Amino acid sequence: MNVCMVVYNLVNNGIGKVVLTYSAELIRHGHAVTVLVGGPCEREKVDEAVACGIAVTQLPDKKSDTLGYFRALGKALDEGRFDVCHVHGNSGMVFPELVIARRSRAVAVACHCHSTGCEHPVLHRVLRPFVPRLCDCMLACSDEAGKWLFGDAGFSVIPNSFELDKFRFDPQARLELRGAYGIGEDVYVLGNVARLNPEKNHEFLIKIFEEFHAEHPESVLLIVGGGPGEKDVRALVEASPANDSIMLLGNVKDPAKLYSAMDCFVFPSIHEGLGIVLVEAQLAGLECFVSSDVPLGARVSDRFHAISLTETAARWASEIAAIALRPHDRGKDSFRAGSLEPFDIRSSYRLLEGAYKVALDRKEGRE
Repeated sequence: MNVCMVVYNLVNNGIGKVVLTYSAELIRHGHAVTVLVGGPCEREKVDEAVACGIAVTQLPDKKSDTLGYFRALGKALDEGRFDVCHVHGNSGMVFPELVIARRSRAVAVACHCHSTGCEHPVLHRVLRPFVPRLCDCMLACSDEAGKWLFGDAGFSVIPNSFELDKFRFDPQARLELRGAYGIGEDVYVLGNVARLNPEKNHEFLIKIFEEFHAEHPESVLLIVGGGPGEKDVRALVEASPANDSIMLLGNVKDPAKLYSAMDCFVFPSIHEGLGIVLVEAQLAGLECFVSSDVPLGARVSDRFHAISLTETAARWASEIAAIALRPHDRGKDSFRAGSLEPFDIRSSYRLLEGAYKVALDRKEGRE
Protein backbone atom coordinates (compact mmCIF):
# COMPACT_ATOMS: atom_id res chain seq x y z
CA MET A 1 0.00 0.00 0.00
CA ASN A 2 0.99 3.58 -0.60
CA VAL A 3 -0.18 5.57 2.45
CA CYS A 4 -0.30 9.31 3.08
CA MET A 5 -0.55 10.73 6.61
CA VAL A 6 -1.90 14.30 6.85
CA VAL A 7 -1.07 16.20 10.06
CA TYR A 8 -1.09 19.82 11.13
CA ASN A 9 2.33 19.62 12.76
CA LEU A 10 5.13 17.12 13.23
CA VAL A 11 6.41 17.85 16.72
CA ASN A 12 7.10 15.98 19.94
CA ASN A 13 3.46 15.48 20.94
CA GLY A 14 1.00 12.61 21.07
CA ILE A 15 -0.08 12.77 17.43
CA GLY A 16 3.53 13.07 16.28
CA LYS A 17 4.49 9.93 18.21
CA VAL A 18 1.54 7.94 16.89
CA VAL A 19 2.07 8.98 13.28
CA LEU A 20 5.77 8.10 13.31
CA THR A 21 5.36 4.86 15.29
CA TYR A 22 2.67 3.44 13.01
CA SER A 23 4.35 4.80 9.87
CA ALA A 24 7.61 3.08 10.80
CA GLU A 25 5.71 -0.17 11.32
CA LEU A 26 3.99 0.23 7.93
CA ILE A 27 7.41 0.69 6.33
CA ARG A 28 8.71 -2.39 8.16
CA HIS A 29 5.87 -4.43 6.64
CA GLY A 30 6.69 -3.33 3.11
CA HIS A 31 4.33 -0.37 2.63
CA ALA A 32 5.26 3.18 1.57
CA VAL A 33 4.42 6.21 3.74
CA THR A 34 4.46 9.95 3.07
CA VAL A 35 3.67 12.49 5.80
CA LEU A 36 2.21 15.84 4.65
CA VAL A 37 2.63 18.58 7.26
CA GLY A 38 0.66 21.85 7.26
CA GLY A 39 2.34 23.54 10.19
CA PRO A 40 5.42 23.43 12.46
CA CYS A 41 8.02 20.70 11.90
CA GLU A 42 10.68 19.93 14.49
CA ARG A 43 13.98 18.94 12.94
CA GLU A 44 14.39 15.97 15.29
CA LYS A 45 11.03 14.49 14.29
CA VAL A 46 11.76 14.95 10.58
CA ASP A 47 15.16 13.26 11.02
CA GLU A 48 13.48 10.43 12.95
CA ALA A 49 10.99 9.97 10.12
CA VAL A 50 13.58 10.00 7.37
CA ALA A 51 15.75 7.50 9.27
CA CYS A 52 12.79 5.09 9.20
CA GLY A 53 12.24 5.56 5.46
CA ILE A 54 9.23 7.87 5.83
CA ALA A 55 8.97 10.72 3.31
CA VAL A 56 8.07 14.10 4.85
CA THR A 57 6.70 16.99 2.79
CA GLN A 58 6.27 20.44 4.34
CA LEU A 59 3.23 22.27 2.92
CA PRO A 60 2.47 26.02 3.28
CA ASP A 61 1.38 26.89 6.81
CA LYS A 62 -2.32 26.18 7.27
CA LYS A 63 -2.86 29.17 9.58
CA SER A 64 -0.86 31.89 7.80
CA ASP A 65 -1.39 30.73 4.20
CA THR A 66 -4.65 28.79 4.29
CA LEU A 67 -5.43 28.86 0.56
CA GLY A 68 -1.84 27.98 -0.31
CA TYR A 69 -2.02 25.05 2.10
CA PHE A 70 -5.25 23.70 0.60
CA ARG A 71 -3.95 24.01 -2.96
CA ALA A 72 -0.67 22.28 -2.06
CA LEU A 73 -2.49 19.52 -0.18
CA GLY A 74 -4.73 18.76 -3.18
CA LYS A 75 -1.77 18.76 -5.54
CA ALA A 76 0.29 16.47 -3.30
CA LEU A 77 -2.58 14.00 -2.93
CA ASP A 78 -3.21 13.92 -6.69
CA GLU A 79 0.44 13.51 -7.60
CA GLY A 80 1.05 10.88 -4.91
CA ARG A 81 -1.72 8.56 -6.16
CA PHE A 82 -2.09 7.12 -2.66
CA ASP A 83 -4.10 4.05 -1.77
CA VAL A 84 -5.02 5.56 1.60
CA CYS A 85 -5.09 9.18 2.76
CA HIS A 86 -5.07 9.12 6.57
CA VAL A 87 -6.06 12.49 8.09
CA HIS A 88 -5.19 13.08 11.76
CA GLY A 89 -6.85 15.67 13.99
CA ASN A 90 -8.82 16.48 17.13
CA SER A 91 -12.16 17.81 15.93
CA GLY A 92 -14.53 18.64 13.10
CA MET A 93 -11.88 21.09 11.91
CA VAL A 94 -10.47 18.23 9.80
CA PHE A 95 -13.46 18.77 7.46
CA PRO A 96 -11.52 20.72 4.75
CA GLU A 97 -8.76 18.09 4.60
CA LEU A 98 -11.35 15.34 4.24
CA VAL A 99 -13.12 17.18 1.40
CA ILE A 100 -9.82 17.64 -0.44
CA ALA A 101 -8.84 14.01 0.17
CA ARG A 102 -12.21 12.80 -1.08
CA ARG A 103 -11.81 14.80 -4.32
CA SER A 104 -8.23 13.64 -4.86
CA ARG A 105 -6.92 10.51 -6.56
CA ALA A 106 -6.53 8.75 -3.19
CA VAL A 107 -8.54 5.51 -3.24
CA ALA A 108 -9.71 5.51 0.40
CA VAL A 109 -9.92 8.23 3.05
CA ALA A 110 -9.31 7.56 6.75
CA CYS A 111 -9.91 10.03 9.60
CA HIS A 112 -8.26 9.61 13.00
CA CYS A 113 -9.36 11.48 16.15
CA HIS A 114 -6.82 11.99 18.95
CA SER A 115 -8.67 14.07 21.55
CA THR A 116 -11.94 14.83 23.34
CA GLY A 117 -11.68 18.63 23.17
CA CYS A 118 -10.55 21.44 20.92
CA GLU A 119 -9.93 25.19 20.64
CA HIS A 120 -13.01 25.84 18.49
CA PRO A 121 -15.96 23.94 20.02
CA VAL A 122 -18.63 25.83 18.07
CA LEU A 123 -17.05 25.06 14.69
CA HIS A 124 -16.54 21.48 15.84
CA ARG A 125 -20.26 21.07 16.53
CA VAL A 126 -21.16 22.59 13.15
CA LEU A 127 -18.73 20.47 11.09
CA ARG A 128 -18.82 17.21 13.05
CA PRO A 129 -22.00 15.77 11.38
CA PHE A 130 -20.34 15.93 7.94
CA VAL A 131 -17.17 14.07 8.93
CA PRO A 132 -18.47 10.46 8.78
CA ARG A 133 -19.91 11.07 5.29
CA LEU A 134 -16.45 11.85 3.98
CA CYS A 135 -14.67 8.82 5.45
CA ASP A 136 -14.14 5.25 4.31
CA CYS A 137 -12.45 4.47 7.60
CA MET A 138 -13.02 6.15 10.99
CA LEU A 139 -10.39 5.70 13.70
CA ALA A 140 -9.84 7.01 17.23
CA CYS A 141 -7.29 6.60 20.00
CA SER A 142 -10.06 5.79 22.53
CA ASP A 143 -13.78 5.19 22.68
CA GLU A 144 -14.27 8.67 24.16
CA ALA A 145 -12.31 10.32 21.31
CA GLY A 146 -14.29 8.36 18.73
CA LYS A 147 -17.65 9.47 20.13
CA TRP A 148 -16.39 13.07 20.34
CA LEU A 149 -15.82 13.25 16.58
CA PHE A 150 -17.88 10.46 15.00
CA GLY A 151 -20.81 10.14 17.39
CA ASP A 152 -22.65 6.86 16.84
CA ALA A 153 -21.03 6.22 13.45
CA GLY A 154 -19.01 3.02 13.23
CA PHE A 155 -15.44 3.83 14.24
CA SER A 156 -12.54 1.59 15.30
CA VAL A 157 -10.25 2.22 18.25
CA ILE A 158 -6.58 2.13 17.25
CA PRO A 159 -4.46 2.44 20.42
CA ASN A 160 -1.51 4.80 20.69
CA SER A 161 0.95 1.92 20.70
CA PHE A 162 4.71 1.75 21.18
CA GLU A 163 7.58 -0.55 22.21
CA LEU A 164 6.61 -1.51 25.76
CA ASP A 165 9.97 -2.73 27.05
CA LYS A 166 11.62 0.68 26.59
CA PHE A 167 9.69 2.05 29.58
CA ARG A 168 10.32 -0.64 32.19
CA PHE A 169 11.88 0.57 35.46
CA ASP A 170 15.67 0.80 35.16
CA PRO A 171 17.53 1.24 38.50
CA GLN A 172 20.80 2.10 36.76
CA ALA A 173 19.16 4.80 34.64
CA ARG A 174 17.61 6.20 37.83
CA LEU A 175 21.01 6.63 39.45
CA GLU A 176 22.62 8.08 36.33
CA LEU A 177 19.85 10.58 35.57
CA ARG A 178 19.48 11.76 39.14
CA GLY A 179 23.23 12.30 39.23
CA ALA A 180 23.12 14.21 35.93
CA TYR A 181 20.38 16.54 37.25
CA GLY A 182 21.88 16.89 40.74
CA ILE A 183 18.98 15.12 42.47
CA GLY A 184 19.85 13.11 45.58
CA GLU A 185 18.38 9.66 46.18
CA ASP A 186 16.60 10.97 49.30
CA VAL A 187 14.72 13.59 47.23
CA TYR A 188 11.14 12.71 46.25
CA VAL A 189 10.50 13.44 42.56
CA LEU A 190 7.09 14.23 41.10
CA GLY A 191 7.08 14.06 37.31
CA ASN A 192 5.02 15.22 34.37
CA VAL A 193 5.59 14.55 30.66
CA ALA A 194 3.37 16.58 28.33
CA ARG A 195 3.31 19.13 25.56
CA LEU A 196 3.27 22.64 27.07
CA ASN A 197 -0.26 23.51 25.97
CA PRO A 198 -3.09 25.01 28.09
CA GLU A 199 -5.12 21.79 28.09
CA LYS A 200 -2.30 20.03 29.95
CA ASN A 201 -3.06 22.29 32.94
CA HIS A 202 0.50 23.06 34.06
CA GLU A 203 -0.72 25.97 36.18
CA PHE A 204 -2.68 23.58 38.40
CA LEU A 205 0.20 21.08 38.35
CA ILE A 206 2.49 23.73 39.83
CA LYS A 207 -0.08 24.58 42.51
CA ILE A 208 -0.31 20.91 43.46
CA PHE A 209 3.44 20.74 43.79
CA GLU A 210 3.54 23.90 45.91
CA GLU A 211 1.13 22.26 48.37
CA PHE A 212 3.11 19.02 48.37
CA HIS A 213 6.45 20.78 48.72
CA ALA A 214 5.23 22.81 51.71
CA GLU A 215 4.72 19.53 53.60
CA HIS A 216 7.63 17.66 52.05
CA PRO A 217 10.50 20.12 51.40
CA GLU A 218 12.81 17.39 50.11
CA SER A 219 10.89 17.12 46.86
CA VAL A 220 11.33 18.17 43.24
CA LEU A 221 8.96 18.56 40.28
CA LEU A 222 10.27 17.54 36.85
CA ILE A 223 8.33 19.00 33.92
CA VAL A 224 9.30 17.34 30.64
CA GLY A 225 8.16 18.76 27.31
CA GLY A 226 8.15 21.81 25.09
CA GLY A 227 5.55 23.66 23.10
CA PRO A 228 3.82 26.98 22.46
CA GLY A 229 3.03 27.50 26.15
CA GLU A 230 6.64 27.24 27.29
CA LYS A 231 6.99 30.98 27.99
CA ASP A 232 3.84 30.98 30.14
CA VAL A 233 4.85 27.87 32.07
CA ARG A 234 8.32 29.29 32.70
CA ALA A 235 6.74 32.49 34.07
CA LEU A 236 4.56 30.40 36.42
CA VAL A 237 7.61 28.53 37.66
CA GLU A 238 9.60 31.73 38.24
CA ALA A 239 6.71 33.21 40.26
CA SER A 240 6.24 30.08 42.35
CA PRO A 241 7.43 29.99 45.99
CA ALA A 242 8.79 26.53 45.18
CA ASN A 243 10.63 27.65 42.04
CA ASP A 244 14.02 26.38 43.26
CA SER A 245 12.57 22.87 43.32
CA ILE A 246 10.91 22.87 39.88
CA MET A 247 12.96 21.76 36.88
CA LEU A 248 11.83 22.48 33.32
CA LEU A 249 13.67 20.01 31.13
CA GLY A 250 12.16 21.07 27.80
CA ASN A 251 11.86 18.63 24.92
CA VAL A 252 13.71 15.40 25.61
CA LYS A 253 14.36 13.27 22.52
CA ASP A 254 13.77 9.96 24.32
CA PRO A 255 12.12 10.44 27.74
CA ALA A 256 11.68 6.69 28.38
CA LYS A 257 14.42 6.47 31.02
CA LEU A 258 13.32 9.68 32.76
CA TYR A 259 10.34 7.84 34.25
CA SER A 260 12.83 5.73 36.21
CA ALA A 261 14.23 8.89 37.84
CA MET A 262 10.76 9.90 39.08
CA ASP A 263 8.88 8.64 42.15
CA CYS A 264 5.32 9.41 41.02
CA PHE A 265 3.53 10.90 38.02
CA VAL A 266 1.05 13.80 38.18
CA PHE A 267 -1.21 14.49 35.20
CA PRO A 268 -4.07 16.97 35.84
CA SER A 269 -4.96 17.34 32.15
CA ILE A 270 -8.22 19.11 31.25
CA HIS A 271 -8.99 16.75 28.37
CA GLU A 272 -7.23 13.91 26.56
CA GLY A 273 -7.88 11.53 23.72
CA LEU A 274 -6.19 8.85 25.79
CA GLY A 275 -3.10 10.02 27.70
CA ILE A 276 -0.47 7.57 26.45
CA VAL A 277 2.19 8.94 28.81
CA LEU A 278 0.16 7.42 31.64
CA VAL A 279 0.65 3.95 30.20
CA GLU A 280 4.36 4.67 29.89
CA ALA A 281 4.51 5.86 33.50
CA GLN A 282 2.67 2.79 34.80
CA LEU A 283 5.08 0.56 32.87
CA ALA A 284 7.88 2.28 34.78
CA GLY A 285 6.16 1.37 38.06
CA LEU A 286 4.98 4.89 38.93
CA GLU A 287 1.88 5.72 40.93
CA CYS A 288 -0.10 8.03 38.62
CA PHE A 289 -2.38 10.81 39.86
CA VAL A 290 -4.69 11.71 37.03
CA SER A 291 -7.54 14.06 36.23
CA SER A 292 -10.82 12.17 36.25
CA ASP A 293 -11.46 13.72 32.81
CA VAL A 294 -8.77 11.49 31.31
CA PRO A 295 -10.21 8.36 29.58
CA LEU A 296 -10.01 5.19 31.66
CA GLY A 297 -8.54 3.43 28.63
CA ALA A 298 -5.13 4.53 29.95
CA ARG A 299 -5.71 2.61 33.19
CA VAL A 300 -3.65 -0.56 32.80
CA SER A 301 -2.80 -1.16 36.46
CA ASP A 302 -3.80 -0.37 40.04
CA ARG A 303 -1.30 2.51 39.94
CA PHE A 304 -3.84 4.77 38.19
CA HIS A 305 -5.55 7.14 40.67
CA ALA A 306 -8.22 9.46 39.23
CA ILE A 307 -8.96 12.74 41.04
CA SER A 308 -11.49 15.37 40.00
CA LEU A 309 -10.25 18.77 38.85
CA THR A 310 -12.92 20.27 41.12
CA GLU A 311 -10.78 19.17 44.07
CA THR A 312 -8.28 21.67 45.47
CA ALA A 313 -4.56 21.51 44.86
CA ALA A 314 -4.18 20.76 48.58
CA ARG A 315 -6.44 17.72 48.23
CA TRP A 316 -4.42 16.46 45.27
CA ALA A 317 -1.21 16.88 47.27
CA SER A 318 -2.73 15.01 50.19
CA GLU A 319 -3.83 12.12 47.95
CA ILE A 320 -0.35 11.92 46.44
CA ALA A 321 1.32 11.87 49.85
CA ALA A 322 -1.08 9.24 51.24
CA ILE A 323 -0.45 6.78 48.40
CA ALA A 324 2.83 7.52 46.68
CA LEU A 325 5.00 7.95 49.77
CA ARG A 326 4.31 4.37 50.83
CA PRO A 327 7.15 1.98 49.92
CA HIS A 328 6.40 -0.14 46.86
CA ASP A 329 8.31 -2.35 44.46
CA ARG A 330 8.79 -0.51 41.16
CA GLY A 331 9.80 -3.70 39.39
CA LYS A 332 6.72 -5.69 40.39
CA ASP A 333 4.05 -5.98 37.72
CA SER A 334 0.52 -5.02 38.76
CA PHE A 335 -1.06 -4.90 35.33
CA ARG A 336 -4.59 -5.97 34.62
CA ALA A 337 -4.95 -9.10 32.52
CA GLY A 338 -4.66 -8.24 28.82
CA SER A 339 -4.44 -4.51 29.50
CA LEU A 340 -1.04 -4.00 27.87
CA GLU A 341 -1.58 -5.94 24.66
CA PRO A 342 -3.47 -3.11 22.88
CA PHE A 343 -0.47 -0.82 23.44
CA ASP A 344 2.07 -3.21 21.93
CA ILE A 345 2.80 -1.89 18.44
CA ARG A 346 3.52 -5.41 17.19
CA SER A 347 -0.08 -6.47 17.77
CA SER A 348 -1.99 -3.20 17.36
CA TYR A 349 -0.36 -2.50 14.00
CA ARG A 350 -2.45 -5.31 12.54
CA LEU A 351 -5.60 -3.40 13.48
CA LEU A 352 -4.53 -0.43 11.38
CA GLU A 353 -3.43 -2.50 8.41
CA GLY A 354 -6.70 -4.45 8.60
CA ALA A 355 -8.78 -1.25 8.70
CA TYR A 356 -6.99 0.02 5.59
CA LYS A 357 -7.59 -3.23 3.72
CA VAL A 358 -11.29 -3.30 4.59
CA ALA A 359 -11.71 0.29 3.39
CA LEU A 360 -9.85 -0.44 0.14
CA ASP A 361 -11.86 -3.61 -0.50
CA ARG A 362 -15.09 -1.66 -0.10
CA LYS A 363 -13.95 1.04 -2.50
CA GLU A 364 -12.79 -1.48 -5.08
CA GLY A 365 -15.94 -3.61 -4.78
CA ARG A 366 -14.28 -6.71 -3.39
CA GLU A 367 -16.57 -6.95 -0.35
